[in-house]
Amino acid sequence: MTGAYYNIYRYQQGGIIMSIGEKLSERLKSLRKESKLTQEQMANYLEVDQSLITKLENGTRNFNVDLIEKICNLFGCTDDYLLGESDEYLPLNFAFRSNNIQTEDLKSIAMINKIAMNLRFMDQMMKEA
Repeated sequence: MTGAYYNIYRYQQGGIIMSIGEKLSERLKSLRKESKLTQEQMANYLEVDQSLITKLENGTRNFNVDLIEKICNLFGCTDDYLLGESDEYLPLNFAFRSNNIQTEDLKSIAMINKIAMNLRFMDQMMKEA
């Protein structure tokens, strides 16, 4: 599914029709700002140009599957949340003691979040069994 892009269909939310791309853009910007990351830090982590982050946040560029996966891992959210299909988001909180977060730090955070999200998923499956 690599190479697929999201900005295709529209859905109803509170009487406002919003495309997935618009919701994605809104959520990306919100998550980035809440995490106190700059567009440049985000771009370095995603291995893209900073101008692409601006375009993604403004809704003038589409997201590919690889970007969505990396973003979800970094912020510890599901793709359903990022795509606007769910409003359920339970952030994985931890504290930093650094004013200068580097790309390698963000990659480590994403790996830890991915593990934590998988553990949550397995725990949920055990409760349902």
